[in-house]
Amino acid sequence: MKPARVLAVLALSALTSPAMANDSSGFQSTTGIHLSSTTDIRMQSEVLYISPTQIRIDYVFHNVADHPVTTLVVFPLPDLDLSQGLTAPHWAFPVDASNFLGFKVRVDGKPIAASLERRAFFKGKDVTREVAAAGALGMAPWLPGAYERQTAALPAAGLARLRHEGLLAAGEDPDTPQWHLRTRYFWTQTFPAHADVRMHQTYHPFVGSALISNAAEVSGRKVIGWLVGREPASADRYCIDPATRQALSAAQKRKALGGGVAELEYILTTARNWLGPIGRFHLIIDKGKPANIVSLCWPGLRNTGPTTYEWSGTDFIPRRNIALLIFE
Repeated sequence: MKPARVLAVLALSALTSPAMANDSSGFQSTTGIHLSSTTDIRMQSEVLYISPTQIRIDYVFHNVADHPVTTLVVFPLPDLDLSQGLTAPHWAFPVDASNFLGFKVRVDGKPIAASLERRAFFKGKDVTREVAAAGALGMAPWLPGAYERQTAALPAAGLARLRHEGLLAAGEDPDTPQWHLRTRYFWTQTFPAHADVRMHQTYHPFVGSALISNAAEVSGRKVIGWLVGREPASADRYCIDPATRQALSAAQKRKALGGGVAELEYILTTARNWLGPIGRFHLIIDKGKPANIVSLCWPGLRNTGPTTYEWSGTDFIPRRNIALLIFE
């Protein structure tokens, strides 16, 4: 069977890696959805709004080919290490449902029903078939004790097999999944020849969180929030500059910081899978409350309101993903 072509849509995961991503191209095979590139579809523009409570993305795509292009559009989410449960990464799944981000997409003003692919990986191996056969592919740490309730509903044979293979082991719950969950929304989209297609996406981001005793001494080289288990970075991933540290110190002296920090990440680099650079790119960062302090690596951001920062560029080629901290 010939694999279908695919275009992937990036998403923001406030997982803090939670990183989500931009759209891109790819194909679907027996091992799931893979990303590739396209020489037919150009991203004319992208307006990206990032806040702790909502992500909004408006795209305009243009098919430069002399024929319609039908492809699979993919919106990848960050991988989730389910072995961490709720405690270590401080996850907060926005919605206790299969569409746990409340992901919605409209194309040229019409709603599109996106499907959700889930895949499980354990020690670098794809174990989706084994996990699905046991009925456990939908496991996720929605609430404290969720794993215990979910495993209680599994067939005895499947539960025993997962334990025997080390896919379930003692952790936050007696039977805690040991795999990484990879999820992607996808749908089939036709791009008419020499025409624009407008796409609007909204969803609730994952937000990583942590409590800190001294905000002014936070190191962007170390893991924060849900980035539990990652190796320290070689450089400050949030670009916490001297001015930001001074603002954090002043806020602490005024007792204006509550000791909480939120972490968000957005996968932007997959936009390079489209034809050429992004024609026009506009970024809006909303820190939520005027007293919050935000830090991210994005030179040229302008403060445009009590809570917003913005940046615009043309022929934009994303070289890195967006990772930001919001000190609350």
